[in-house]
Amino acid sequence: MSKSILNKQSLIFLFILGIAVLASVSLLTYMNLQDQNSDHDFIQQTFQRADLMDNIYSIVNESETSRRGYFLTGDKQFVSDINNNRITADSLLKQLRANSLDNANQLANAELLKPMVTERFALFNDGIEIQDSKGTNMKFHKNIFDKGKILNIDIKNLLNKMKKEEFRSLEKKKELTETSSQFTFYTFLAGVFASILIFTVAFVSLIKKASHTFAIENQEISREELEQIVKERTAEISQINQKLYSKVSELEKMEGNLKSAAEQYRKLFEQAHDAIVIFSPEDHKVIEVNRRACDLYGFSRDEFIGLSLKNIWKNIPQDEDNIKHTVEKGYYHNFQSVHSRKDMNEMLMEINASVFNYRGKNVILSINRDITDRILKVPV
Repeated sequence: MSKSILNKQSLIFLFILGIAVLASVSLLTYMNLQDQNSDHDFIQQTFQRADLMDNIYSIVNESETSRRGYFLTGDKQFVSDINNNRITADSLLKQLRANSLDNANQLANAELLKPMVTERFALFNDGIEIQDSKGTNMKFHKNIFDKGKILNIDIKNLLNKMKKEEFRSLEKKKELTETSSQFTFYTFLAGVFASILIFTVAFVSLIKKASHTFAIENQEISREELEQIVKERTAEISQINQKLYSKVSELEKMEGNLKSAAEQYRKLFEQAHDAIVIFSPEDHKVIEVNRRACDLYGFSRDEFIGLSLKNIWKNIPQDEDNIKHTVEKGYYHNFQSVHSRKDMNEMLMEINASVFNYRGKNVILSINRDITDRILKVPV
């Protein structure tokens, strides 16, 4: 009789152990989903800050163009445009500072950027006042123009430094996310396998125990008692089956959550503001592209996949050197290259590239931004 009780206690222990394993796996999966949501917010904030930086620099350049327009024509509308741009720049600087509160380095850079932009607009106003009082003789304006050019370069360099810092942080976050996702996936599989094994062993042991008990007690109990025992054992097995079905449903739900997370990352990839191209560094053939890349280059996705990048490069030796540099360092940020669209129109691209593992193979992820219009707007 004591042996029967010991077996029952062992079965209870196995079920508790299986439930504990499932609970641990569920908790780990939930924590990973929370991390993925946090990563999504981090990536969104990174691109928001990068857009703010681009907009600030664009506002300064537009004001420079308006200043030149007023210098050449004397049209007061240009002065009004500069004042409106100053208000817009102040608002963008406040947003950039508010979005950088969680990063001490970027917050310091934002604080440094504000007086530089303020000084740039002050130079615009000084030049306008001199023009209104002394005219457009260059001897009165040369000093202010020279200071403005130097300040433009300082603003551009600081914004480039801030963008590099943002994308370095994004790259580190991506590496941590990939490692965490792989660990969670394998842990999830191991936990599911262990739980199924534990429940199977417990279920088989229960069946054997019940069969053995029935065989021994069959000669000592009446038919009525035997039927009662069968009912009790059947009820116990039914409860066990219900628990198993419940756990299987939980596992299926967790699998759906993982698929949903993968779909979220895919949407983030497809909805990125810049063109993203994943290609092999050995033969330069495209492995994956997002929607923005197809729109920018004029290819359909089917045309782009498998296409050699040499077909769109204008300076193949230089771009091959860029790839070699990226492979050697693991990344190459903010370099420029001339690409051609499907219709053969040329574009000046600003590129951030990095090496990462994609489906078991080292590939290059290239984030390409068309800066042709921006370069054309920069004053000579």
